[in-house]
Amino acid sequence: AANAYTTQKDRLETNIAQLKQGLEKLARPEGGGTLSMPTLDAIATSLLRAVDPISGGTMGAPKFPQPSLFQYLWRAYWRTGSPLFRDAVTLTLDNLCQGGIYDHLGGGFARYSTDADWLAPHFEKMLYDNALLVDLMADAWRVTRSPLYKTRIRETVEWARRELTATSGDHTAFASAYDADSEGEEGKFYVWSEKEIDDSLGDAATRFKETYGISNYGNWDGHNILNRSAQLQLGDENLENILAKEREKLFVIRASRVWPQRDEKVLADWNGLMITALARAGDIFAEPDWIAAAVSAYKFVLAEMADGDRLFHSWCAGRAQHPAVIEDYANMASGALALHEATGGDAYLAQAEAWVKVANLHHWDGIHHGYFMSANDTSGLITRPKPIHDNATPPGNGTMADVLARLYHLTGNEAYRDRLAKLLAALTPPEPEKALHQLSMLMGFEILDGGMQIFITGGGAAAAALRRAAIDHAPSARLVVSIPSSAELPSAHPAAGKGGAAAAYVCVGTTCTLPLTEPKDLEDHLRTL
Repeated sequence: AANAYTTQKDRLETNIAQLKQGLEKLARPEGGGTLSMPTLDAIATSLLRAVDPISGGTMGAPKFPQPSLFQYLWRAYWRTGSPLFRDAVTLTLDNLCQGGIYDHLGGGFARYSTDADWLAPHFEKMLYDNALLVDLMADAWRVTRSPLYKTRIRETVEWARRELTATSGDHTAFASAYDADSEGEEGKFYVWSEKEIDDSLGDAATRFKETYGISNYGNWDGHNILNRSAQLQLGDENLENILAKEREKLFVIRASRVWPQRDEKVLADWNGLMITALARAGDIFAEPDWIAAAVSAYKFVLAEMADGDRLFHSWCAGRAQHPAVIEDYANMASGALALHEATGGDAYLAQAEAWVKVANLHHWDGIHHGYFMSANDTSGLITRPKPIHDNATPPGNGTMADVLARLYHLTGNEAYRDRLAKLLAALTPPEPEKALHQLSMLMGFEILDGGMQIFITGGGAAAAALRRAAIDHAPSARLVVSIPSSAELPSAHPAAGKGGAAAAYVCVGTTCTLPLTEPKDLEDHLRTL
């Protein structure tokens, strides 16, 4: 390298300049496309071709959960009623929940499966995967009422709260991940031999081995990964209660093994995902403890990872460091809005607005539009990329699209709509049907253009019953907001000034229903939509 620098310095400088130009080009997508709801449906239909019709997920191996993709297909099911979209999602979730990628003893999903059948995971467990999957499964459960999804959600939340928490002062957030290996061997903590099962469970071992695919030869390098892939739903209640007791015995034994190392970093963006998931799932399943856990993580970030309204990206061992990226502001704003919906707390809405203000000031591209990943006062950067594509986690621009759309509906402030319009114009390809990797952004557009707003006015048991009906039956692309009176709505809102009694107002765009005062009437109206 030293010789090249000495003898070919001009060539190296040319290559560096070309590399920098390429990186800068990534921050300036061509843009210019125009979105519509039929375009979103057409993209969903195209995505169906990538879904594995046997095991769910996308074709081939390795196989990643890709919750954003399947959330997008679930939204398409709500819009169209097509069973093709519904079945692609439920097939995927059924296989994920019963495959070896799921930890059947401790709860939680591994990062990905090394095979096409969800059997053999890369055993690393990430906070972000589990947050996004809890959110998706909770949304799917509202339609399917699947006992499998309800069980896996509960187990995954319990795992995160038991094994992935990080506490400072009065508040508890979530650490990042567990490694895949222990004692130098991948998966050693998680796998079993047939003899270990026999010795641990005695006479009950035969039934357990049949249920969880245990054999003398193993199903992975001579070892056994617990899985229930042969049966994609749970058994009867009596069987499940027996299996739960047997799993508890194995869980206690496993806990005595050498544990994989835990990544202790608390990341603002990943915690934002879990805050959103816990707030929404806690609302859906009427679990106040889950909402309280989301509030605690939110307060942790405010107390330990903020300087005013500016955020730090990470925290570890009592120290916050690294300037926040756009995903930190976007995901934490999303979490704040989810808590605003779940609790009615106005402070969450105000904080979401404050974080968006910071993002607009320090991350917005005033020339080409869209949000840069890094802030304009972050030093030492070669260039400032602009995250637009969904990968393992949603990109900052995708989540910001959702946040801006929700803020527009909640506040009536046209500045949020205008900002989102500029973002969409800048980042939508000239041929919008090619936006296959920008699904989070497309879902943000759906919230803006076709998202349902359900405002519950009043208080007491009557308002609570209306809100329950809305949570249970409203489509995925919706906001459910409780307010003391419709007088609290922005004056320009079509439901403003309708009165303070317990009532529900269902709005799409600028069109609202008359007040609905009976939960059954609200449920029936939502079903017709």
